[in-house]
Amino acid sequence: MVVSMTGFGRGEVETDGYRASVELRSVNGRYGEVSVHLPRHLSPLEQRIRDLVLSVLSRGHIRVSLNVSGDALGQGIPVLNERVFEGYRDGFARLQSRLGVSDAPDPLQVALMPDVFEFESGAPDLEAVWKVVAPACKQAVAQCQSMRVAEGKQLAADLVQRVHLLEDMVGRIQELAPRQVESARRRFDEKLRELIAPENVDQNRLLTEIALLSERIDITEETVRFHSHNEQFLKTLDREEPVGKRLNFLLQEMLREANTIGSKAGDAEIAHLVVGVKEEIEKLKEQVQNIE
Repeated sequence: MVVSMTGFGRGEVETDGYRASVELRSVNGRYGEVSVHLPRHLSPLEQRIRDLVLSVLSRGHIRVSLNVSGDALGQGIPVLNERVFEGYRDGFARLQSRLGVSDAPDPLQVALMPDVFEFESGAPDLEAVWKVVAPACKQAVAQCQSMRVAEGKQLAADLVQRVHLLEDMVGRIQELAPRQVESARRRFDEKLRELIAPENVDQNRLLTEIALLSERIDITEETVRFHSHNEQFLKTLDREEPVGKRLNFLLQEMLREANTIGSKAGDAEIAHLVVGVKEEIEKLKEQVQNIE
């Protein structure tokens, strides 16, 4: 099944004194990469969130933002972190010196910087928090996956259309292939007879050379393999598991066959068709990059 790697989901759950809000965004990525942004006092939950997301969304770069609020958090009394405060203050002072500002840094502005205040005690009950975070994450993941599946259907329809176009172009190349072989034979025969008097031409040797030439420019195997790759591509679209990597592999094989056909092409129309085939393959590759 074709599933896009682009999606968004949001989940919100409130229970037992906690409220969890989760936002999840995913874009295309080579592997399954999850970055989790959450309050520092909840950082022990990061791996659980990552595992939950990857159990459904196997590929893509996924950004998860978590916010938990509620009286039950019990974060304790905020305490000034003097080392962090002094670091910000000194940094502001150096910046003001460079800019030619004589005023001292405003301590109230420095106090608003991240991590200037810490919580002395009152670590939250992580298991209780997880009971509200997990369902919120599941909501966000399900919503994101639904969006990815919907976009995947649109991608699949476009891919099918482009593969059928490839089939038509390669079919036309197959129709022109005999003309290319016959034209090459004729040119070879004419060139040879220009160089050698007809009575000195060894007909058996001539036929052998023409046969070898025909074999070198024959594109039957390449077109047959190309059709096979197209067939496999369409079948892969219907698989239940993630198909992005396999589709990309098949496109590489198609491009390989197209390059070989192009290197053998002695017919202008075939060469023009090969250019069109390669352009469509590149368009397919761009689409496949966003498929899980």
